[in-house]
Amino acid sequence: MSEEAPVFETSTGPVRVITAASLFDGHDAAINVMRRLIQTSGAEVIHLGHDRSAKEVVDCAVQEDAHAVALTSYQGGHMEYFTYIRQLLDEAGCEHIRIFGGGGGTITPPEIRDLHKSGISKIYSPDDGRKMGLMGMIHDLMGTASEVDLITSDRIGSLDGPITADDMAKVGLLLTLSESASADDFAATLAKVRSSDADVPVIGFTGTGGAGKSSLLDELMLRILRDNPDKKICLLCVDPTRKRTGGALLGDRIRMNSLSNNNLFMRSLASRGSGSEISANLDRAIEAAKAVGFDLIFCETSGIGQGSDAITTVSDRSLYVMTAEFGAHTQLEKIEMLDVADLVVLNKYEKRGSEDALRAIRK
Repeated sequence: MSEEAPVFETSTGPVRVITAASLFDGHDAAINVMRRLIQTSGAEVIHLGHDRSAKEVVDCAVQEDAHAVALTSYQGGHMEYFTYIRQLLDEAGCEHIRIFGGGGGTITPPEIRDLHKSGISKIYSPDDGRKMGLMGMIHDLMGTASEVDLITSDRIGSLDGPITADDMAKVGLLLTLSESASADDFAATLAKVRSSDADVPVIGFTGTGGAGKSSLLDELMLRILRDNPDKKICLLCVDPTRKRTGGALLGDRIRMNSLSNNNLFMRSLASRGSGSEISANLDRAIEAAKAVGFDLIFCETSGIGQGSDAITTVSDRSLYVMTAEFGAHTQLEKIEMLDVADLVVLNKYEKRGSEDALRAIRK
């Protein structure tokens, strides 16, 4: 009989891991293999793709309130890259976030020793691969990451007064509590940190998988921030949890070029068995975003099918994104969101059949 895979859980739910390949590095084959295996081991993986700067990785880790960061670096600048990320995380008050890395033979044994001394949790070498095996390295990473406690007394104690949308680390922690704390504890914390009572509009973004929701949202963000440079916007983006493993690929950030602007705060949420395209505690995350003073909140759901309109229960206005590839025209009559959405977007309009689809949707 095969040995059962270990279960990695934390006090706040699944382990959350940021994955990326380093700046100026197009070698993403290794990190793609690793992030799939990390997800299969039950983690919620926020994947950034390749060519990612230290600031992009750190901003993501802070906003997502991650347990760990896993990076590959094959471009030769690993000493500066890994140590700078450690420095930036420490400066942000996130000393608890673990950093893992690999780079095959480009990272030498003496360099690995120096990186470990500088606060990097583990750089996996080719020797580690031979001794531990691929899943051995994944289980080692997951075991170390699962030891991180996101809700220590010191961190909870930092939420002792009003916080604003600029307090990136504290907002990240507050959103973690929105998913993991009891209703009474969350309400008590929210009362302490509230800095705004403004009526903030909530826009719901939903649509079929692959319709281009994230790319469209990114373009909207670029335009909104261009015309409103002093506004703070919160994005709450939901992706589905895999029932078999409990892991999730939270991949919306890879499409979001606008996130270089720190007036934009993004949090990726997994559905975690909610039974719909939104997470069970999305309403509490929206409450938190309103309380800290964001000027506008967007909620993007995972890709949905027919008859699913849960986003309308948490948003003031809803937008449904679709493409021309919906099949026969009678299929349109089964899509609940066409009845309830405030706006319908026919995306990827350059594709064949879009004009006919537009006429059918209008009917």
